[in-house]
Amino acid sequence: MKRKTMALMLALSMCLSLLSACGSGNTATDDQPPESENVVSSTEQPEESEKPEESKEQPEESEEEEPEESEEPVQEEPKEESNAGTELLALLQEERNNGFVEGESPKHTYFSLSRWEEVCPFIYKDVVYLVVEPVHDVDRYPFHSYNIASKELLEAASPHVTSGLPGYFMDGNFYFMGCYFEGSFSSPSSMDSRMFDSNGTVLNSNDSLEGHYGTFFEKGILAINYYGDSVILLSHNFERIAEIPAPQLEIEHGLKKDVKINRDYTFAANGTIYTRVHDNGSWRLYRLNTDTYEWDDMGDVPEFYATYSFYGKYVARKDGIYDFATGEQVFEYGELYPAASNSLNMCYFGGDKYLGKKGDEYRWVNLTDLTMSDPLPFPEGKNITILNDTYCIYKDNYGWFLWNYNTGEEETIVMFEQ
Repeated sequence: MKRKTMALMLALSMCLSLLSACGSGNTATDDQPPESENVVSSTEQPEESEKPEESKEQPEESEEEEPEESEEPVQEEPKEESNAGTELLALLQEERNNGFVEGESPKHTYFSLSRWEEVCPFIYKDVVYLVVEPVHDVDRYPFHSYNIASKELLEAASPHVTSGLPGYFMDGNFYFMGCYFEGSFSSPSSMDSRMFDSNGTVLNSNDSLEGHYGTFFEKGILAINYYGDSVILLSHNFERIAEIPAPQLEIEHGLKKDVKINRDYTFAANGTIYTRVHDNGSWRLYRLNTDTYEWDDMGDVPEFYATYSFYGKYVARKDGIYDFATGEQVFEYGELYPAASNSLNMCYFGGDKYLGKKGDEYRWVNLTDLTMSDPLPFPEGKNITILNDTYCIYKDNYGWFLWNYNTGEEETIVMFEQ
């Protein structure tokens, strides 16, 4: 009996100890660390449920704000695109890609060799072409070539021309129309028109162009005589394509009459040739139809006299840039330097800026933001010819000199015998 009683007592004691241990565990869960975990989890759950609502609302607000922020630059961009400089730049790039311009362009390189009684140096593929000897007769050649990289000067890149009309250069070849040539090129008593490569080799000729001036364009050469009553269309190889009839002007009673073409008002644009005709006090614009070889009457245009070429059909005047076809001003200089164009110089070379000049000072004029550079280091007191966006060239009593007008560096091409 005692043993049973003792066993029961032991079992009871063990149960009480287990119960006490379980009780202490319950109190432990009621202590702060477990309670804090439970309280935090129970209290944070509503906050977390509220936070998603707030976070849902915040993205909606940010999504509403983001378009507003993105709309501001969108509103600014048209302002930049619509300023006078970027509008002119778009016209120039269009002309560069689709027109026929003097200078180096994606399709052709073209220069008129004589303008305003001067024989003009020019540059082609980093080779400068110039008449080395002091020239007293402006119709006398030849051109020499100076390679900028090798510093080499070569003689007779073109033939001697004793007299005749101005010459032209396109894509590595020289063109002389209605000229007398020295030596073996032709009889000294016959006037001829010839095409040469840059080594002076005859490529082609045409003996029917006496007294004709050339206007080059994408599809050929329009040869116009002194009097404006003979117009011949040639290929770039001097081959005769067609004789172009005179433009027709309507007069009284439904009748028409021929009108003469002035080469000074004839220019290349939009893949063909345009000419301005002045008759009976009014001006009309005609466009050469290269399918029919006739002139399309484009209607009346305002009076507009020849000025210096800016680029392609765009010309430079004192107050701004104009479209030669319509006479419309497409850019006003304002406070910016006017274009440095004159009878010898070009000032736009296909980028986003043009070369401006005021007095004797030159600056780059940026068309994207209508700002100007610092004054450029041009040679002082020299009669210069601008070749491209890096070099100009000048001649004095001592020789010919090439000048980098972005850096102010000079190099000697040739020195004259003193």
